[in-house]
Amino acid sequence: MGEQKLTIKQKKFADEYVKTGNATEAYKNAGYKVDSMTQNALYKEASKTLRKPRVKAYIDKRMKKIEDNKIMGAKEALEQLTKIARGEPFVKMIKLSEDDEPEPDLVIPKPADMLNALKEILKRYPLSEMDKAQIKRAQAEAVRAESEAQVAKAQAEQLHTVANNTREKMAKLSVEELRNIAKLAGEDDD
Repeated sequence: MGEQKLTIKQKKFADEYVKTGNATEAYKNAGYKVDSMTQNALYKEASKTLRKPRVKAYIDKRMKKIEDNKIMGAKEALEQLTKIARGEPFVKMIKLSEDDEPEPDLVIPKPADMLNALKEILKRYPLSEMDKAQIKRAQAEAVRAESEAQVAKAQAEQLHTVANNTREKMAKLSVEELRNIAKLAGEDDD
């Protein structure tokens, strides 16, 4: 029941139906004579054509192909995971508001994202004990790196706060108080 068994009009009808989802419009656009038909008769003929096994099989095949192209396959999914695991930037579509079209935003994977991508890839392949140990070590290193980054950020924020407080207090001191502080600092050097 391939497409070669369809008449030219049936094929055009099926293609139009796939485009519009409307059997009556597809029937008209396929070139069937509809001038003397009532709307009811047109609907019945379009429905009858739609139910013909060869036409239905052709439409189902076309719809499956369209759906298959929309859905990510295993190979494409693994390719995307590999890009994330390698830390390669990827495009993410974001919507700024309900009225806006989604806009592309370049995203750089974080270490945790990279690690999760690696885990997802490795789930699909058998691992040796050595591989598992290396993964655990990589996980520990990623956690440590993330923790160190957070500590460094907190320390930098704390130093910034102390510096700002010191500047504010120094600005409030009189010239006489500043001279006294300078003298005290000079005595420590002796």
